[in-house]
Amino acid sequence: MGYLILFILNLFAPLAALGVVIFFLISPRRKLLRNLRYELGQRFVLARQGQKIKKSLWIHAASVGEVRSVVKLAKLLKDYYGCELIITTSTAAGRNTALKEPVFDKALLMPVDCYPLIKRFIGFYNPKYLFIVESDLWPNMIAACANNGVKVSIVNGRLSERSARRYKIISPLVKMLLGKITFICAQTEEIAQRYIFCGASADKVYSCGNIKYDLLNESPSKTEEVQEVFAALGWEKDFITICGSTHEEEENIIISAAKELKDIKFVIAPRHLERKKQILHTLRESGLKYVSLSSYRREGDLKGRQILLADAMGWLGAFYKKGTVCFVGGSISKCGGHNFLEAAVFAKPVLFGQYYYNTPDVAAALLKGGGGILVGADDFAKKLKDLFDNRALLAESGAAAGECSLSFKGATERTLKVVEKYGK
Repeated sequence: MGYLILFILNLFAPLAALGVVIFFLISPRRKLLRNLRYELGQRFVLARQGQKIKKSLWIHAASVGEVRSVVKLAKLLKDYYGCELIITTSTAAGRNTALKEPVFDKALLMPVDCYPLIKRFIGFYNPKYLFIVESDLWPNMIAACANNGVKVSIVNGRLSERSARRYKIISPLVKMLLGKITFICAQTEEIAQRYIFCGASADKVYSCGNIKYDLLNESPSKTEEVQEVFAALGWEKDFITICGSTHEEEENIIISAAKELKDIKFVIAPRHLERKKQILHTLRESGLKYVSLSSYRREGDLKGRQILLADAMGWLGAFYKKGTVCFVGGSISKCGGHNFLEAAVFAKPVLFGQYYYNTPDVAAALLKGGGGILVGADDFAKKLKDLFDNRALLAESGAAAGECSLSFKGATERTLKVVEKYGK
């Protein structure tokens, strides 16, 4: 029955792919398709890059966040197995990130999830092991690997309650695929139980923690540059709220709060930089004084600017470190929340909304310890003012957030122990 469902999915796959292309063509993110012709060679495995490989290790990561999270583990896996390391990504941005990491011998775009193409990829690169990072489970990828002598495992496994319920709709297929997986290292015990609920064997599922948290960086690059930016703006002694990975709804809430809280400065670092023009339009319409990170040097008088739009990659960690409090986006907007600990590691209070289903364990720990503060559209400004007015509360909340971040480390080593349990 599972193979029948897989066959049906393959029949409808071309229509689904066409739908995605049409969506991107009419969306603000259509520029992501500008290299489509170049990508086709890798998507359809038209040519092998380099000499034939005798044995390799294959890691698959969806995009930028997953690539970054797996780098430390990838180094340990490469040393353990002692073979060439290939990484595939679902997005071009993920591949570009992987190309900058010397641990990966090859960084490629994932082939279209079609059985013959995956089999062709296996023939080209001869992987003996496939490690899938988090939740990017492709049925043909798993089936083709299992049927062609490639051991498949999931590391840093993530499975939401909603996804688990949806998987039950195609239970025969999911059970078949999970049955082909050697082991699963889940981020939490709750997630581990969801894999078991979906059909994974309990003796092959482990709760290891989130490897992403082992990469928490207390000394991010750009820290000195951020200090220079704040000095240029005259913000050295100001209360600065860093709003990271924001979405449109959250940016509107932040701007509304800025109008009310004139003594507080705001940095807005949007999740998707391709929305820059839209955000700048919203800022112009707001009547507030603002400047963008990319243009502040060209501006004249910067006095009185209340909002800085961080329209460049690679600065968020440094902004979190130099700010006063942090708001992490995707949590008031219904996106599940982004990386709360990326801010907490700097011992700063972390504000976030009620939609934190991507990392419920972290959110719960922050809220329980007092390092996290739940906010919504109605009380975002009030909660900020409470921290502005009560510096003792500000310090206590920040210290609690820092302590919480330390408790989530160690997942990489626990994952490697599971790998070693199954041997080479």
